Amino acid sequence: METLLCILLLISLVCLLIGIIRPNLVLVFLKGTKTRGKAILIFGALSILFFTLFGLITDLDSISELPNLLKTDSQKEIPLIDKELVSEPPQKEISDVKKPVEELKEIPLEATLCSMSIGDVAKTELIQLVPWTDGVVSLNVPSNWDVYTGGECATKSILARDPSSELKQVFYFSEAGPVYTNQERKTWDYNYMQIGGSDVSWFESPLVNPLTAENYLMNFSTLALTGFFQQAFPQVPIMTNVKIISSEKVINKPSYVTDAKLVRAEFQQNNKLGEGYFYIITADIGMGWGYGMMFIGITAPMGLLDLITPSLEKSLDSYTISQDYISACIQAQNKAAAGALEAGKILSETSNTIMDVWENKLESEQRMSETQSDAILGYSRLYNPDTDEVYEVTPEFYDYYEVHGNEFEKNYLEELPSDKWSYIPLNGAEHIY
Repeated sequence: METLLCILLLISLVCLLIGIIRPNLVLVFLKGTKTRGKAILIFGALSILFFTLFGLITDLDSISELPNLLKTDSQKEIPLIDKELVSEPPQKEISDVKKPVEELKEIPLEATLCSMSIGDVAKTELIQLVPWTDGVVSLNVPSNWDVYTGGECATKSILARDPSSELKQVFYFSEAGPVYTNQERKTWDYNYMQIGGSDVSWFESPLVNPLTAENYLMNFSTLALTGFFQQAFPQVPIMTNVKIISSEKVINKPSYVTDAKLVRAEFQQNNKLGEGYFYIITADIGMGWGYGMMFIGITAPMGLLDLITPSLEKSLDSYTISQDYISACIQAQNKAAAGALEAGKILSETSNTIMDVWENKLESEQRMSETQSDAILGYSRLYNPDTDEVYEVTPEFYDYYEVHGNEFEKNYLEELPSDKWSYIPLNGAEHIY
């Protein structure tokens, strides 16, 4: 087809040129009184034919390129291109054409369907843990983390920390103290040393009164900086400017315990902001002294705690102590060994408690976020107890349905329960009839 058009184009071009250069040759074939008019008509027709054929041939070239343009990326053959040509910036005309096309691209549906909450990400994309042991204590920790231990038997303690991000850490300190529970005892110890008595090694310890979990946490940095604590465990985290965010009472605490709570708090460590979960059991032993019988923590840089908690919870849950070590402690000091014997069980229970609080927190925050979002967007939600579905509606429809619900086949929809805010809402216009 293209060849035929080219031949016709060539013939029309030759005739047109002959008519312009040697018009007499053309006039010979014309007869009649209106010779000039016929000549003009013929040359005009030849001109129209010429430009029409030229346009058709040009269109054929464009049409021949369409199959390549319609091919998908996977079907196109990638030609070998010189590297220098690839590195050259694209021409302005090309970039100007591509830009509006890219702006018109729609967000793929898959991206919406695969969206995940913080809790989903944290529980599915766990940090890889590897086993660690010193022959006495065994613990699964993130790879490349440093692990430190200190104390003996009832005071056996452990700290695992990311060397490249020190606020990422998990620790367990047993019988951390003593601290003072009243000023009278601290004054008595001071006077005792002033009259020539031996030094009281724990005199630098803070006054924690009342001996609550929150107060113990806020004063722990002072305890950690004392000479006797630094000697026993020099890597202890120094957490200052503690701000309590929330606290949950621990149920079924032992009778000797003064307070037992799971605390979420923000703090500073080496001038860096962090946040953590702290499981703290305090005990007033009398005579003006007290201990943090259990001080367990999971911490992270500010904003990362919720993403790292499930991984470090599994680390805590893996804590075990050698049975031979426990037996040796029992032989040496039966009463003091009780803490070491119970440590693995307590840490497992602690990790479960932390996860419960963590999940409740995220659910509460998501519920609050969804409520605020609905208020901003002007939507309300109804719940279908039969199908366990949530429908998003306008406030106007919500008010109308409350009064005229019997007009609908689904006349049993309810106000959204507080534990259903995490559900992805369906379009009420499509599902309510």
